[in-house]
Amino acid sequence: MQSGLDNLLADSLHSIIKDNLGEPVYKKIENRLQDRYKITVLESIRDFSKMDATLRELFQEGADEIEKKFLNNFISIEPSSSKNKTWITIHDQLLANLIITSFSDSDKRKILNNLLLKEPTLISDIVKMCNLTKSKGYRTIKELADNGLLTEIGYSLASDGRKMNRYVSLFENMQVNIVGGKIDLRVQINNDFLKQSQIIQVHPKYMNLIGKG
Repeated sequence: MQSGLDNLLADSLHSIIKDNLGEPVYKKIENRLQDRYKITVLESIRDFSKMDATLRELFQEGADEIEKKFLNNFISIEPSSSKNKTWITIHDQLLANLIITSFSDSDKRKILNNLLLKEPTLISDIVKMCNLTKSKGYRTIKELADNGLLTEIGYSLASDGRKMNRYVSLFENMQVNIVGGKIDLRVQINNDFLKQSQIIQVHPKYMNLIGKG
């Protein structure tokens, strides 16, 4: 199962990588991923171990600096005062806008607010809890999960044998400020989600900050 946090970060990180590496280098990475794994660059970012392996194959020891540069310009993790939760500051404006836009949508906000600090909840129960139609509710929940704002954790079987997924909210708290015309977005995430993230795992400094409180 892919990390919800990696799903959230993938699209914006993909844009940063493409813009900063330039077309020739990006194409080289793209071709190697296709030859070796039969996947796209975006798919490799969602399963970052494959991107990491490809960067190390092509750039050897230079891969560490490439990954740190991307992540440091993208997000930053604050020293945690809790063993269970950590604050992340999101510097990337594309990602910050995606998150704020999701909370601006009334149905998405209703779902996200209802799942804050709750145990994993069946998709059918989320729809009922939020008073949404089944078709609209399932579609909206899928969009939130695809974007990484909801994380799938387990499932139950319905009476007809269908698998019913359970979801939780990725964020436990969020703070939004406008600084110099840019969005300054801080989000609090359960440390278990951070530790499941392959993107975060490649940065030893970030891993050392998680759960040090």
